[in-house]
Amino acid sequence: MLRPSPLFASLAGLLIVGSLQAQVSFGGQPYGPKAAKLGLPDAPLVEMPAVDVQAFLTEDAAREAQNMPGPFRFGAPLPVDLSLANSGIWHQLSNGDRVWRLEVACPGALNVTVIFSEYVIPNGGRVHLYNRMGDAVGGFTAESNPGHTELGVFPMRGDRLTVEYIEPAAVAGQGRLRIGQVTHGYRSILGDQTKALGDSGPCNINVICPEGDDWRDQIRSVAMIVVNGSGSCTGTLMNNCSEDGTPYFLTANHCLGGSVSNWSFLFNWDSPTCSSTTNGPETMTVSGATLLVNSAGSDMALLELSAAPPASYNVYYSGWDHSGDQPTAQTGIHHPRGDIKKICHEEDDATQVAWGTPSAQCWNIPSWDAGTTEPGSSGSGLWDQNGRLIGQLYGGAAS
Repeated sequence: MLRPSPLFASLAGLLIVGSLQAQVSFGGQPYGPKAAKLGLPDAPLVEMPAVDVQAFLTEDAAREAQNMPGPFRFGAPLPVDLSLANSGIWHQLSNGDRVWRLEVACPGALNVTVIFSEYVIPNGGRVHLYNRMGDAVGGFTAESNPGHTELGVFPMRGDRLTVEYIEPAAVAGQGRLRIGQVTHGYRSILGDQTKALGDSGPCNINVICPEGDDWRDQIRSVAMIVVNGSGSCTGTLMNNCSEDGTPYFLTANHCLGGSVSNWSFLFNWDSPTCSSTTNGPETMTVSGATLLVNSAGSDMALLELSAAPPASYNVYYSGWDHSGDQPTAQTGIHHPRGDIKKICHEEDDATQVAWGTPSAQCWNIPSWDAGTTEPGSSGSGLWDQNGRLIGQLYGGAAS
């Protein structure tokens, strides 16, 4: 099977701008799971049309066989227009607060996610998502994606989820919430119920293994990206010369498409065990970003996350080297096929080549000495022997 090769584009320069301190989810409990006790009516159900999964899988295989770069697609995006005004049901609580709920089903899906194409939440309002298996995320608030009016969230296992919006009486009517896309997940992503963690190639190496011992800092800078609610890539938090914690984030130009303001970023999704892969935390997320600069000529995209990861995430901002000096050893850290974080090493010199369509200036690694890369690894960082970023994954045919 063809997989993206370890060809890494050279790194472009940095831009220096300000930063916000926030996180995507602020806790709290939804009312829906206690609906009967609270007297809430059933949430209306919107059932999405059937998806031809085999057609999507065939198309994915054809793109992979042709080494066509792009995010690792795990879901079929279905456009919708579901808002507070035209869908769901409102219920007023005894204290004057209002609750709006809507259930969305994708029959046969392995996971479901939504993109809020309109997301304007007043102070005190919050949004929760939950499913019938007891999973819940949120609450998402006005600070969950500061500076943006849309929001993307990570997939939830199963074939349905419920969206709940809680609006305090003091800000009644001020919220605007619209679901513009529902994604029918036809591949396993994260730790959903059908996925044996470690579904990526067997030669991949969990970052907790001894191969990661010299890279503990750099490992904490790497995040998995959910791209436009239906694909996955990888990227890296980068330091700047001011060392001021601005959340610059490097990924690949070929991961772009749609709006980066609805991308979601998951940090520290690492297996706590080496020889048998077990699940790690799935809660350290940031939602939304701004595209600062991108280039097909080096296949790079430099983003600024909408919020700096909070101190509790214990992230690291990787250093970098854009001298172009030939590295004598290289390391990659990535999320292949939406799997838990992996690491790979090459002990020989990399060479510079022009590769791909469009042609990009790349570091060429003929073969990995340990580990490999796959779809979903796209955009992941390449570090030199000094632990400095020198580029990000473009494509190819690793084995």
